[in-house]
Amino acid sequence: MDQTRAEELVRRLAAAFRGTELYSPTHPLVQRGIDGLTATAVEALQAAPSVAIGFVGDEVIVDATRLPRGTAALVGFARDLREREIEKVTLSRGLTREELRGFIGFLADRQSTAPIADRLAAKGVRHIALGKVVVEESSDDQVGIAAARRLYSTAVETAESLWQAAKAGDQPDPAAARKIVDGLAKMVTQDRTSLMALTALKKYDNYTFSHMVNVSALAMAQARALNIQGPLLREFGFAALMHDIGKVNTEFEIMKRHVIDGAHILRRTPEMPALAPIVAFEHHLKQDLSGYPEAPLLVNTWERDARGEHLRAVVEAVDPEPLAIDPLTYL
Repeated sequence: MDQTRAEELVRRLAAAFRGTELYSPTHPLVQRGIDGLTATAVEALQAAPSVAIGFVGDEVIVDATRLPRGTAALVGFARDLREREIEKVTLSRGLTREELRGFIGFLADRQSTAPIADRLAAKGVRHIALGKVVVEESSDDQVGIAAARRLYSTAVETAESLWQAAKAGDQPDPAAARKIVDGLAKMVTQDRTSLMALTALKKYDNYTFSHMVNVSALAMAQARALNIQGPLLREFGFAALMHDIGKVNTEFEIMKRHVIDGAHILRRTPEMPALAPIVAFEHHLKQDLSGYPEAPLLVNTWERDARGEHLRAVVEAVDPEPLAIDPLTYL
């Protein structure tokens, strides 16, 4: 089932549940909610013999599709089911409106202490099954999360090598960075769910390097959601990967200089995309220019970026000495 239909099914299920909690079983809103849920579920079951809806934490998974974090109502629905010790709802072909109406009614009934599964069985409901989510370990030759894990691990190792090069006073290797950004960009396009799951893990020994990779992956996922593709998508990923490179010199007052040091390192590195030093310089600035570094030269330049004033201001803040080249050549 594709993501759009999966989301529609879960939203219909949650809406029918909420309606039954708020109104009497005969209320028109309740009846329309169950009608809509029945139509959506029956349509889904025409394409597959069964549909499993799993609830893991605040996440909702329909068959193999992990839904994006939804509204507070969906999160609340997932928590309500977990409180009733329901982790998985499986609908199977042959499902009827009466079965769904009974199931929704049992969910909304907070007075009875009998397990909902027992009440469904007693009512003769055969096409709705409740159960637990079983998480299985993937073998290394499987695609999906295992492939994403390998890519992520390699990316973290490469991020460490880029960091160590900058710390030693050398220039980070743009080709190495570009290689891992290309891999992350492909994963963002092909299996965003697996990659996003890994960005939430805290298993890696050095937070700094995994943070570099996480920010790159998340930036490209956001850009991809805005339909940004190709070289520009990768430039976002590249800039995000390198945004903290100035932290090779640390301690808070010194650390606050990492935005300037990072922009300086990146601006002096051949083949570095123009966006990378700007992101390094600005990633702790807020929209009102509070945060750091103090950059009065940037005031009002964002609105005039077409004339290059913003880029000039960044370059002057990073390298106040006179420059022999026009900053706009970096665009």
